[in-house]
Amino acid sequence: MGRAAGFRPIEETTAQGLVPMFLLYAIAGLIFVGVAIPIVGVYLESRSVRVQERMRKLQKPRIAPGSPIDRELQRSLWERAVGPALAGIGQSLLKTTPGGAVEQARIKLERAGNPASLDVATFMVIRAISMGIGIMGALAVITMWRGAQPLHVYPVAGLVLFMGVAAPTSFLDSSIKQRQYQITKSMPDLIDLLVVSAEAGTGLDGALAEVVKRKEGPLPDEFERVLTEIRLGKRRSEAWQDLAERCDVEDLQNLVAALHQAEDLGVSIANTLRAQADSLRTRRTMRIRAAAATLSTKMLFPLIFCIFPALFVIVLGPGMMSIMTAFTDLGW
Repeated sequence: MGRAAGFRPIEETTAQGLVPMFLLYAIAGLIFVGVAIPIVGVYLESRSVRVQERMRKLQKPRIAPGSPIDRELQRSLWERAVGPALAGIGQSLLKTTPGGAVEQARIKLERAGNPASLDVATFMVIRAISMGIGIMGALAVITMWRGAQPLHVYPVAGLVLFMGVAAPTSFLDSSIKQRQYQITKSMPDLIDLLVVSAEAGTGLDGALAEVVKRKEGPLPDEFERVLTEIRLGKRRSEAWQDLAERCDVEDLQNLVAALHQAEDLGVSIANTLRAQADSLRTRRTMRIRAAAATLSTKMLFPLIFCIFPALFVIVLGPGMMSIMTAFTDLGW
């Protein structure tokens, strides 16, 4: 019999019904994924933030600022480990070192401003190590160049030995000259500030404190040391005299002598400082003029050995080449 009118096969009806259901499931799945992804992302982000915050808290040192442990950790490796070790060795080395050498090293370290917080014991150890390195270097040069001529080997070995022996002392002398130059250069301006403070009614100690507060450098550091020594009970004249001996600068020695004389005679400190400031400006002007007068002599050697040879090559070179070519063509 033929199929009844108005009826469809079961398979066709089932297939047509599954398509909308599949679309509904797909749309529902997409909506779920669209909603779940932001939620999971926010959760993971907040969890990552919490983990990072926890890590920062765990990594944060639990040391009170300003505590002895915090101050110790702020110091460098040299100050915490290397320096004390060298100082301990140096104390043993000082027992076998002549007193004159120790005193001379102490004076030089004072004038250099104790670079790198060096003390006498540490400096003596560094000098001994440098001397040992120089001796070992000289022996290495002689050993490696054993087959070479002695006139070539021994001068090089002697140079290496001299560098090892003289390197620490040369560094210290260079630091002393640099520090003395900075003190001499900054003195006129600092004395002017002392004059202004003294004329405003401030005492000498107050004027020095004002300079220490407003300025930086070797001379303000020395003024601060003078104030500290005076507060600890040292006489003012002795503190100033120690300052002049430590720095070993002529202008500063003249200033100390003038202040000492003004204190003994009862002269106004402000007038004394103003006279010293005028004298310092005059001496600085004379130094500048003397340095300018020597420029022509200093320029003579670079002109002779550097500029003139190059100029001669540029000016006379083409002419000399032409002359040589002409003589060659003539058969000479």
